Amino acid sequence: MARHLLLASFLVLAMPAGAAEPARQQTPVPPPPSLEDPGITAASAVEPGKAAEPRRTTDAPPPAGIDQPLPKPDTRPARDRNARNSANAAAVAERTAASDVAVRKEGTDTVEEYRQNGRVWMIRIVRPDGTDQTFMDMTGNGRLTRDPNEGPVAPVYFRLYEWN
Repeated sequence: MARHLLLASFLVLAMPAGAAEPARQQTPVPPPPSLEDPGITAASAVEPGKAAEPRRTTDAPPPAGIDQPLPKPDTRPARDRNARNSANAAAVAERTAASDVAVRKEGTDTVEEYRQNGRVWMIRIVRPDGTDQTFMDMTGNGRLTRDPNEGPVAPVYFRLYEWN
């Protein structure tokens, strides 16, 4: 009980001492820079002892490429796989007929290499389960890429379980 009385009297006596302290004044915070503000450069650095003034630039030139209009979206109708296949089927069939074909087995897969003038332009890998992958040199730079007629996603096959 004596403790509570002592604590209460201490708090009552300490209240006027805390109120006698002058209120701290907060320094005003400058506003954030605008999006067009180029930032601080060596020439505009503030000297020690001088206050910095916020700069407002409204006539700054826009960044490169802003004054140009955005490209228009592709509004061509999407073609399905059959339409893509029929467009290039004649050209690929003609080039395949004129090519030298080398067929070899790698494990259980059959690899067919199509060459014209000694350069490989297409490789076709046929698996025993009937799935195949085709890689073609579409640009003539010697780099083989997936056949675009097969679509953007390559199918993935996993054998989950097998009998015998």
